[in-house]
Amino acid sequence: MAELNIHWQAPVLTLAGELSRHTVPQLWQGLRQYGTIDRVVLDDLEQVDTAGLAMLVQLWEDNPGLILAGASQRLRKLAELGDLLEILPFAE
Repeated sequence: MAELNIHWQAPVLTLAGELSRHTVPQLWQGLRQYGTIDRVVLDDLEQVDTAGLAMLVQLWEDNPGLILAGASQRLRKLAELGDLLEILPFAE
């Protein structure tokens, strides 16, 4: 079973586990309780599919200045395939 662990400590959102079509609804529902998100820490994400990538795009659109930190090479490659690598704010 897919599992996503979400930790919120304003203004940083930390995600661990799997960000996929199975877990995006969990994150989407929880977003209403968070304020402005400045940084999303992705170091402990084990898997991201296209639904997860779409969720990251939505987070970026909803939070100007957002930084995505700790993205894996697999996530960056997925973003590149979706022609999003230059749009999404990945931190080095």
